[in-house]
Order: sequence, then structure tokens, then C-alpha cells
Amino acid sequence: MHSCDVRASDLDRERAVEFLKAHYAAGRLQHDELAMRSDAAYRAVALSELDWLTADLPALVRAPRRSRRRGPTLTAVVICALLVALLVIVPPELWLALFALAMMAGLIGFVMFAPIAIPILVIAAIVHLVTRATRPRPQPPVGWRQLR
Repeated sequence: MHSCDVRASDLDRERAVEFLKAHYAAGRLQHDELAMRSDAAYRAVALSELDWLTADLPALVRAPRRSRRRGPTLTAVVICALLVALLVIVPPELWLALFALAMMAGLIGFVMFAPIAIPILVIAAIVHLVTRATRPRPQPPVGWRQLR
């Protein structure tokens, strides 16, 4: 064991043994090899020993998680009910006037702020792309460590 090696926890040992069992189930390990490696994993003191026991086995492919869709929440139902009530209560002429006012305000705002906002947005997009391209990518965990 190296002096800078990290000590393995009981959970690390269990994960390594579960990793070995998964490869036994996939047919990559014989029964006696599983027993030998599992015994060595339970006796391992450092993480490097667990890495060494599983170094010749490929990483397991996890099935993608499916997100559960939620039904409409109470908030969404209340907002929809308020919108329907507004559409029914407010006369169409008032909606047309409000729409015309909003369009004029939007046009005036665009004419005033576009010469400033568009170059700033372009510069921000370039900075984002450069920083994203130069950011180091995290390496996926290999072997038994992917079970964390």
C-alpha cells in the first residue's frame, strides 16, 4: 500500500463485490475466481487494491433512467382557471386595446434597447462557447466506482 493511498470503507468493499457479482452473472468470471476476488475485496485495506481486483473488467452499462411525468398540479389548474375567467369576463374590445398598447410598448422598447442588448448578447454567447469548450470534462467513473 502506498503512503498516499486512501483507505477503503466497508461500503467501498461492498460495491466492489457487487461489481464482481454482476460480472459473474454476465459470465465474465468463473465461480472460483469470484470467490477469490470477493475474499480479497473484503480483506482490502486501500482503494487501489479494489481497483486492482476489478481493473480487467469493463464498466457496467446502466440503463437510462426514465423520468416520471407528473399530472397537472394544483397551481397549474388554478392558473388555467384564472385565465379562462379573464377571457370570459373581459370584453374583446379591451383585449384588442391592451394588445395594441403592448405591441407599441414592445416596439419602442426594442428600438431603444436593441442597439445595446444585441451586441452584449452576442459577446456573452461567444464567451459562453469559449469557456464551455475549454472547460475540462469530468471522466466517467470506471469499474466498481461507478456504483456510487
